[in-house]
Amino acid sequence: MQGVEAFDEVVLYGARGHSQMILMVLQGLWQDRVRLRAVVDDLDHGFLHPALNVPVISGAERAARFAQVPVLLSMGDGRVRARIAARLAEEGAVLATAIRRRPDLVAANLQVGPGCVIYPETPISPNVVLGAGVQVLAQAIGHDVTVGDFATLAIGSILNGHVHVGAMATIGSGAILCNGRPGRPLQIGDGAVIGVGAVVLRDVPAGARMMGNPAMPLRDWARLQALVRKGRGAG
Repeated sequence: MQGVEAFDEVVLYGARGHSQMILMVLQGLWQDRVRLRAVVDDLDHGFLHPALNVPVISGAERAARFAQVPVLLSMGDGRVRARIAARLAEEGAVLATAIRRRPDLVAANLQVGPGCVIYPETPISPNVVLGAGVQVLAQAIGHDVTVGDFATLAIGSILNGHVHVGAMATIGSGAILCNGRPGRPLQIGDGAVIGVGAVVLRDVPAGARMMGNPAMPLRDWARLQALVRKGRGAG
């Protein structure tokens, strides 16, 4: 999978609300330096985008008309980004990586995989590794953090030091991943979903869905809420 950080034109893969939000953030970063050539929507295409004034095209049309233009993956779902990235790799496409490497915010040794999108105001501490296709809208990323391919760090989330986030995991808005330890990072398993505002104190297994403070499996959270409601009714 190929990627590039320096580019002057781009095709946006994704046309829905989340993708448009990502583009708004990036237009502030690019400041008219990057030209948007087209938007790809495999479900609904063949018209001019009413707000962006560029053609909305299919993936096949992208390969035919814009094969040499870097592609920016903007969808919020990491599994969708992974699937699209695999297809683009077969087509020989280059993924655009959107990042502003500000020395006052981003550590010099940050490692970034192809196809990442990183909010330009997110502080990133030393010894951070981001895999391919990671979407970072987080409030902050602490030191010694590894984030797996196509993971999503939503708006306002905080990753403290010594944390490992698995591939295609989702860290919800306002969630906090507490510190791990040197040689024993806090582990968020592949495909896990950390709910909005959850506070994670312990390792989370692959595929788990967590809610609350402290974070607990979604089923336990639902049972706890039912008990609370029952207790209020009894009172």
